[in-house]
Amino acid sequence: MTIELYVDLRSQPCRAVAIFLNLMGIPHELKYIDIFAGEHKKPEFADNFPLETLPGLKDGDFYLGEMVAIFRYLTTKYADKIKDNWYPKDLKSRARVDEYIAFHHTGTRGKCMALFVAEVFAPVPDQEKIKTEAENLKQGVDKIEQSFLKDNDFLCGKEISIADIMAVCEFAQFTVNGRDILKDNPKMKGYMDRVKACLQPAFDEISVKLCAWRDSHAK
Repeated sequence: MTIELYVDLRSQPCRAVAIFLNLMGIPHELKYIDIFAGEHKKPEFADNFPLETLPGLKDGDFYLGEMVAIFRYLTTKYADKIKDNWYPKDLKSRARVDEYIAFHHTGTRGKCMALFVAEVFAPVPDQEKIKTEAENLKQGVDKIEQSFLKDNDFLCGKEISIADIMAVCEFAQFTVNGRDILKDNPKMKGYMDRVKACLQPAFDEISVKLCAWRDSHAK
């Protein structure tokens, strides 16, 4: 049975799951929801996904929201198809991935989104707020580099995991407004390039909508 994934590919969590499905070769169909138009709040979506968030997964008559829950569902259901490094079975290795996942929402996504919203969505950008949020994000990137990346190739060790897809999709959001958030963190910039290379061609294929948003934002 083909999985249906409801997405707006301008959304970082949507891209993360879509990239994973694509990369793993899991049969799926993307169903597009325009979050800016409020389609995620309409009854035809919200009746099945009462959290009214994207992405949303439909597997037969089973509906599931929230990116992390979807990742865990997929890595369990397709355990025979997905290499163990993505969400390891080993207790301590999985705990490292879970540690980053617990940190991600406020530590990475929260700081990225605060700056992105201030710079892209504000009707009249507040330069002081943008400066503050940029400083907060720089501190967050430093913490990720020092606490997770350290001397590893990836956030949770020597092999790529779902943690890396989640993080890189957040950093890539700044493609829209052209801000280089990693310019003072060459180790993190190298890390991002390494992860993107591991995710090809899925990363570029799924990022088409993000690039289109960048082009329209530049006009």
